[in-house]
Amino acid sequence: MKQIYNNKLLNLYLERHKIESLFDTKALSFRLCQYERGEILNNIHSPSLFLQFVVEGAVYIYFIRDDGSRSPVCLTTEFTLLGDMEFCGETSLSFLIEAHRKVICVELPLYEYRNTLLNDNRFLRFLLQSISHKMALMSKAEVPFTNLEEKLLHYLRCGCPSHQFQGVETMAIHLHCSRRQLQRILKSLTAQEILEKQGKGIYSLKNI
Repeated sequence: MKQIYNNKLLNLYLERHKIESLFDTKALSFRLCQYERGEILNNIHSPSLFLQFVVEGAVYIYFIRDDGSRSPVCLTTEFTLLGDMEFCGETSLSFLIEAHRKVICVELPLYEYRNTLLNDNRFLRFLLQSISHKMALMSKAEVPFTNLEEKLLHYLRCGCPSHQFQGVETMAIHLHCSRRQLQRILKSLTAQEILEKQGKGIYSLKNI
């Protein structure tokens, strides 16, 4: 992790994502930080002391099971708030947030703002929306499937815009499988004309 000392770039991200409008509290001291691929964002510093707004890049959120394996929650490139659950007091969370590629965050150190933000109605409403969204993602991640093919088809039907995805590696992360396993399933479903290959790494459901 490295801090970026560039106020012009910081203000650009603040304006692009309307971050300051998420708070009733004014004159908050934001900072800009960059994380490289593979860095774990929520282990860099105490997550209960920072709010992190992901403004660029992709983060991979996953749980660590008792056997040490990963259980994916999501891979997202969307504007995302990290540290929301920790802000609410949940500091023993077992999930990790990894930079899937270079990530830039607008961060708010909470040393002097925590008590103020606990009474910031606009921020608390946004916090509720953020946590609700994460809980929905976690619930979807725990849906039981009998096999990888069923899991892939469910994700295409319910989790992909236009029932299409692009990027075999990214989908393998979502499904918690190897690229080779996924390619075998894609080849089989394409041969059965359940899926249609529309380009390199681009697949969509047929006959929806």
